[in-house]
Amino acid sequence: MISRDDEDSVSLDYQRAEIKRFCKREGLRLVGIEADEGISGKSVEGRPAVKRVLQAVDSRTVDAVIVFRTDRMSRNGLESLQIEKLFGDRGVAYGSVTEGDVLGQGVDAEFLGFIRAGLNQRERQLVSLRTKAALQRKKEKGERLGRPHYGWKVEGKKLVPVLSEQAVIGKVNELRDSGYSTREIVAALKAEGFATKKGTAISQTQVVRILKAA
Repeated sequence: MISRDDEDSVSLDYQRAEIKRFCKREGLRLVGIEADEGISGKSVEGRPAVKRVLQAVDSRTVDAVIVFRTDRMSRNGLESLQIEKLFGDRGVAYGSVTEGDVLGQGVDAEFLGFIRAGLNQRERQLVSLRTKAALQRKKEKGERLGRPHYGWKVEGKKLVPVLSEQAVIGKVNELRDSGYSTREIVAALKAEGFATKKGTAISQTQVVRILKAA
């Protein structure tokens, strides 16, 4: 499990490579890597990749999960504790490239879990502070702050709609209002011929971003 939602974070490619090295060193067969690219790690909500991992743990369809760092799962202290409890209850190993055996053994294992949860919550606050500082520096330098939301573009000094993307947004919201899950929305968009500018299928992560911006 990997993620990157902060300019100071290590790259996704580096995290993938480190997880592969960890699995090879520990004799683990890697069946896949899940990534919530560009989605905030402050909570499990809105994180389709994390939810898929936790569902696999809950159903015991995997023997172990390796993360680059535990805050890649969640930077919410309470959620971090609940996630570790889920692994322990289901008997699924939980490893971290940077932290080793997350669940651990011995009398201090639970105590160290509370420390990790606190550190993950602290990292969430540090990310927020770094982001605010970066935005302030850009503002002071007169730079435009961020890119416009999906469905819009800047022409001159005006924000104008991108009709093809607005059509996707409209369809996503229509399907959501009809009770479709994000995965079902992705399938429906593909079936009806909706695609990205590059002609590729619209991903579940993109659908989540559209719904969050609504």
